[in-house]
Amino acid sequence: MRKVTDGSTSLKRRRFLQGAVTTGAAAAAGCLGGGGGGGDRVPMDVTEWPPEDLESNLNLWNWYDSWAEYAIDAFGEEFDVDVSNSGYSSADQWYSQLQAGNDEIDNIAATTNWVERSIENDFLHEIPVDVMPAWDNITDRIKEASSYQQDGSVYGVPESLVLYPLTYNDEYFDSAPDSWGVLWDEEHEGDLCMWDNATVSCQIAALYTGQDPIQPDDYDEIEEVLIQQKPLLQTYWGDYQQGMSLFVNEDVVAGPLTMGRTYTARFQEDAPVHYTAPQEGAMYTSDLFVIPKGAPNPIASLQFTNWASETENAAQLFETMGYQPAVDISDELSEEDAEFTNWPDEWDLVFSETLSDEVRSRYDEIWTAVKAA
Repeated sequence: MRKVTDGSTSLKRRRFLQGAVTTGAAAAAGCLGGGGGGGDRVPMDVTEWPPEDLESNLNLWNWYDSWAEYAIDAFGEEFDVDVSNSGYSSADQWYSQLQAGNDEIDNIAATTNWVERSIENDFLHEIPVDVMPAWDNITDRIKEASSYQQDGSVYGVPESLVLYPLTYNDEYFDSAPDSWGVLWDEEHEGDLCMWDNATVSCQIAALYTGQDPIQPDDYDEIEEVLIQQKPLLQTYWGDYQQGMSLFVNEDVVAGPLTMGRTYTARFQEDAPVHYTAPQEGAMYTSDLFVIPKGAPNPIASLQFTNWASETENAAQLFETMGYQPAVDISDELSEEDAEFTNWPDEWDLVFSETLSDEVRSRYDEIWTAVKAA
């Protein structure tokens, strides 16, 4: 797990300690910027709460589409702000805009590794979390896990934890599979799937073979077991909806799928699925709200970030998307939902920190070879 201390980050493998617990109005973002008195202010100019003179518009890039639809209406009505959202499927879509010089995007829901890159390249505004009331709502375990600061400055506010578990058909299995080895078991030939994603699949193979998924020491073994697995699979899935549909239609009985999609399949599609972290471990990461430099409405974006971290609004993230928010929403959950979100203390979870260029390149090479085999 990655812990952030004194502005620096380090990887520490240990057991995860449990703590307390689409697109909306699609107007062109550039046409919505400015207005309402933002001027040249930046988030760190806000020293008291609430901030005054919010801009009248807000341009989100948030891939939690259903939650964003809720936010467009609820935040917009509460603060009299015209909100739009551009859902995206790949971080390259917004990161390339920041590289080119952002003048459109106000607020991004971004994965940790891309936040780290953005911090390193000075693409993000510092955030005055000390004056934000909802900062206290973020649980300590998520603050410890997320990479959002550098040299004591905070550049992101955790939005959610994203687990990459083993999802399984709980009518097919008498109990949760305890090893990633189930995806290499000939007994289930033709009823298994893998994610068509070089990093995720190679990291699963690294865990299965007892290696560190962040810094593996035997790439040949990872490639070998993935090639061995290939004939046992029904398919590699390429997007989240496709992956979820495989379980909903009961075309497969086990494979990787995000916790959020597993929740949707189970509670909204009545699929007989659940998830687990095998004994070899499972990867997880966090998504964070960030305010990119060049944002035309930075103060409205700051107010939105605080609003999104309020318990009621964070609870909507789970209700609409099935992901565990950064805020303790235990009082908002039914007994069934609370059981679903509980990550047992004994689970060995590995924080998915940014891979080195060498590891990322080797994983890409392995995946190319596996797909061609």
